[in-house]
Amino acid sequence: MRTFPGCVLPALAGVALLAASALTGCDQPVPDGSVTGECADLSKGEAAWFTSDILPLFETYCTLCHGTGLPEGEGQGTRRGAPRGLDYDVYELAITRNATTWARMADRTMPPMGRMPSTEELETLLEFLNCATAVQASGDDDDSAL
Repeated sequence: MRTFPGCVLPALAGVALLAASALTGCDQPVPDGSVTGECADLSKGEAAWFTSDILPLFETYCTLCHGTGLPEGEGQGTRRGAPRGLDYDVYELAITRNATTWARMADRTMPPMGRMPSTEELETLLEFLNCATAVQASGDDDDSAL
């Protein structure tokens, strides 16, 4: 019968504990806040900032399913059930449904697979969604709701 040296089992236990602690360290805190439309710098809600700073984040976490050119379906290279029109690769589409977008990212139901955005990335996205909402509101000259 083959036996393990006395140091192997404690070493395996140590590796398991290290792996478990590394995995729990991946769950970063979600920034407090919601999409209120409060924005100190309206330029942070416009297309130029979207293209330079926000689109790369959406491309990393969202456009695998929420891209305008993706076909319907469930396999790789498809929308994987993402609703048509809820896309993040085009500014005009990315600034719609801001509160819903934030809620799904804040409760960590999106993205549903793979790596999650860091706390800093979530703060940047929340700032963009707030400023994009403010830009949309500032362009609204319809006073019928008043």
